[in-house]
Amino acid sequence: MKLTDFDVLVVGAGHAGCEAALASHRMGLHTAAVTLDIHRIGHLPCNCSFGGPAKGQLVREIDALGGQMALNADICCTHVRHVGTSKGPAIQTLRVHVETVLYPQLMRRTLDEAGVTVMQAEVLTLTSEEAYWRVGFADGSTALCGAVVVTSGTFLNGVTRIGDQSWEEGRSGEPPARGLSNSLRQLDLNLGRFKTGTTARINKHSVDWDQLTVTPSEPDCPPFSNELETRPNIEKLLPCWLTRTTERTHQIIRDNLTRSSLYGGFITGVGPRYCPSIEDKIVRFPDKTTHPIFLEQESWQRDELYVQGASTSLPADVQLLMLQSMPGLANVEIMKPGYAVEYDMIYPDQLTPYLQSKAHLGLFFAGQVNGTSGYEEAAAQGIVAGINAARYLQKESPVVITRQQAYIGVLVDDLVTKGVQDPYRMLTSRAEFRLSLRHDNADMRLSELGHKIGLLSAHRTEKWQRKLQQVQLIKQLLQGVFLSGQDNPRLLELGIAPLHDRTPFMELLRRPEVELSELSDWWPDGCPTDGEALDEVLLNNRYHGYIKMQQRQMKQHIRHEQMPIAEDFDYQAIPALSYETREKLSRIRPLSVGQASRVPGIRPSDIAVLMVWLKRQSG
Repeated sequence: MKLTDFDVLVVGAGHAGCEAALASHRMGLHTAAVTLDIHRIGHLPCNCSFGGPAKGQLVREIDALGGQMALNADICCTHVRHVGTSKGPAIQTLRVHVETVLYPQLMRRTLDEAGVTVMQAEVLTLTSEEAYWRVGFADGSTALCGAVVVTSGTFLNGVTRIGDQSWEEGRSGEPPARGLSNSLRQLDLNLGRFKTGTTARINKHSVDWDQLTVTPSEPDCPPFSNELETRPNIEKLLPCWLTRTTERTHQIIRDNLTRSSLYGGFITGVGPRYCPSIEDKIVRFPDKTTHPIFLEQESWQRDELYVQGASTSLPADVQLLMLQSMPGLANVEIMKPGYAVEYDMIYPDQLTPYLQSKAHLGLFFAGQVNGTSGYEEAAAQGIVAGINAARYLQKESPVVITRQQAYIGVLVDDLVTKGVQDPYRMLTSRAEFRLSLRHDNADMRLSELGHKIGLLSAHRTEKWQRKLQQVQLIKQLLQGVFLSGQDNPRLLELGIAPLHDRTPFMELLRRPEVELSELSDWWPDGCPTDGEALDEVLLNNRYHGYIKMQQRQMKQHIRHEQMPIAEDFDYQAIPALSYETREKLSRIRPLSVGQASRVPGIRPSDIAVLMVWLKRQSG
């Protein structure tokens, strides 16, 4: 490799790296993505799925900003269904399985067609040289660039483990990145050690289907991406199947805990709290006699099934006994055993809300290296880091997505403000305004921003603007319709309680016993009777009271977010703050009073003192 200059260089080409590189390049920056293996770009080493509660909302938001994950997942989709359907619109979203060979191929093609330079190399060093970064590679060559986005996933000093056996690998079958951790430490970045894992893959021809419960695909599910009008490849959708652990399964695991990498003392890294291994489930929930296990198809042609819910680092022989104790799997054959992987990560409270290092301008981080788990969390960080690396070099103000705008804002704010003690997973419960941050309105919330910064395609922009116009038209037409006592006979025929006063049609629609189809007599001419725009209006109308309450809460949050704090603010100069408070605020360096209020351990009285001090300085 010869000396090459780039505007932005992305280290890693997983889900975070692909979104970062595409965002930066599409914003007009000459961008390169460096990966250890160009055949594993966008690889899916753990599960074969995207979406689910909170994660599906992230996928939709990435798409609304102009990202790629949703579109490629739709094209490669092998299974799709609605999830969270019993829990209301704030939780409901999609979950899809994808073809695990085709998806990486499609992501590589996307990078090539976009014009991103893809290089196979190992990055050893990052050195700051005034306004540039010099990136050193294992072969001795270097590249000079204006900004670097580190998306190294689980590769920094990666070690895979099965039982008491271990290999230096970033993930199974791939070498680790051995030198970059030392370079990051030399930049005085604080690193930790985390752990994640995956499940066995089994041969579908060794499964007794008669003992399993089938979960079919739902072909009526809409696509994830707004780029598409309808879901593609419906005729190729596949089912998945449900089995369960048994008491014998649990006994096998208990009898072999000391042979597990996790419970045998071989693993030092901190594992995920919200996606535990099967060993963790048995130990932490001893009262549960069974756990659900899904068998998911990773391909249209290949024979591998992914065993969802059975992540493990037990030895391969124990994994086989464990699986064979479950209904339908008595004769199962393991094609690839599950394993755990340990890796270095950086603590994300060292980053700004736009994912730039506080100590090093032009150095950004995204994905599992920031202490998160999950493809969706990685991709969401990747698009934020890619956008802001481009904005940094374009000398534009950074893009900060707030908690009020998106799950992406919740994710990033949690990471940089609260930090992590274990691998972070996005949950709907983390979003205080989740009724306003629904799966269905992600385009309405973020498309304007995606268009403004130049990421949204012309088609997506036109579709979003058309939907916005339709929403405004429907609201205008429906708000002009009123019912009165003279309509009561017809309402009574429909089983709808009579009206006592002149009542807006929109108010009548909020009644839980009222079905839209029953109100055709009063439907205004020219108003659509179905479609996304109508669904948007009806949902916002049905939950009008709750959304209005959330909007009042948002205004209070926004007032605090709009009270800026200078990056070099001297917290030590405020004697009324405790030593602990001054230390935390000096380390986190919040950019607003709102962010300061969310730093763990900061009390309301501390915020009151801080606000008085800021007002004195500005007054």
